[in-house]
Amino acid sequence: MKKILNINAGKALLLNEQADALSVFDTISINAGSVIASRKVYDKLISMGASINGGNMSIIDISGNLVELPGNTVITQDMNFDGCFIFCTGWLFIEDANALAGISGLFANMVFHPETIDLSAVKGITATCKAYPDNAERYMDDMTLGIESHIILKSAQYWVYGDVTALDGGALGKLRDKNITFQCKKLIIHTGLYEKYREMFIAESYLFIPDDHVFTEDITLDAATSVLYGDKLYVYGDMLIHHDQAKHLSGFTSIVVDGTVTMPISAARDFKACGKANDYELFEGMLMSINGKETIGHEQLQAAIRMGLTYTLKVNGKLTFLEDVTPEDIDAIAAVYCNGAIYAPGSTRGALDVKIKEMNGKIENLGAKSDDSEGPEDEAGQDDNQCTNINAGLYRL
Repeated sequence: MKKILNINAGKALLLNEQADALSVFDTISINAGSVIASRKVYDKLISMGASINGGNMSIIDISGNLVELPGNTVITQDMNFDGCFIFCTGWLFIEDANALAGISGLFANMVFHPETIDLSAVKGITATCKAYPDNAERYMDDMTLGIESHIILKSAQYWVYGDVTALDGGALGKLRDKNITFQCKKLIIHTGLYEKYREMFIAESYLFIPDDHVFTEDITLDAATSVLYGDKLYVYGDMLIHHDQAKHLSGFTSIVVDGTVTMPISAARDFKACGKANDYELFEGMLMSINGKETIGHEQLQAAIRMGLTYTLKVNGKLTFLEDVTPEDIDAIAAVYCNGAIYAPGSTRGALDVKIKEMNGKIENLGAKSDDSEGPEDEAGQDDNQCTNINAGLYRL
């Protein structure tokens, strides 16, 4: 009997120097959005033949005492980290570099510091470093300048690590009267307002909104959209158009989507008549998004066929086709995009496999046993192996 460890996490932190604790397992599989591992743990996993799949992977050499700091920690002159390796998965703010003079290394998501602080002499920084003006007030989020901003904002200069949305001309006039200025990653502003108030802003990039368009973020089209926003719309994000809502495109003379439009193929002509986008995702029939676990059976698919409907399935998780599903039922499916796992009766595999457009995961016959993950039953393969499954947003060894 094998001892199997499966770790599925958004982020996996493998820093524990007691790496030999992993030796009790015969098979180890780690699937994570990002993996951060000490050299000792990583070498141990590789020597065991572990499977490690990560969108981003960082291997760090840790020496000295490991000190883990929470995100948004501020390093000040009264701190002392001599002989320590500083680890932080979030942001660090350094107000005095002398506190870091004796460290053996530093790993962080981001490091922020005033422009007058020189970090070049600090040993072993593994992080993106960002400087801000000494006299500016930090604002670590997106900022929208609205009707009360001139009351709330007290400082003369703001350094914004995010977007500044400045679409209210009245608010901008009051802020200019107080001599408030902004430095930001991106400025979102109507073209006419920028010409009038440009001296208030310094930005790494600019997004200019046509003066006659109403601005919004991610949106799903329905009957109320044109009523609420008018006939000219600028979408900063993505737009979703369901198959039965495409008729409401007739309420617009202009749509600009700074993102992706997801819509049925049948709506493409109507959208093109009034809109444009950075990217398009077209689907056939009805879009069914599955996040988590879902089952589909014979009756559901036959009902769709009787009504002349087809489904495009976008699976983020696990989809199980029940035992009563037949190859003929698969005619109700136009396309499948999967990030996860699909289980289906073996008799349907030929019909189903040709409908799969993208697969990031696996497709298996219903009831098949698997050594490395859960199947449609509670945990396939458990009769033969001792399997430990850990599913978490954050896994820490």
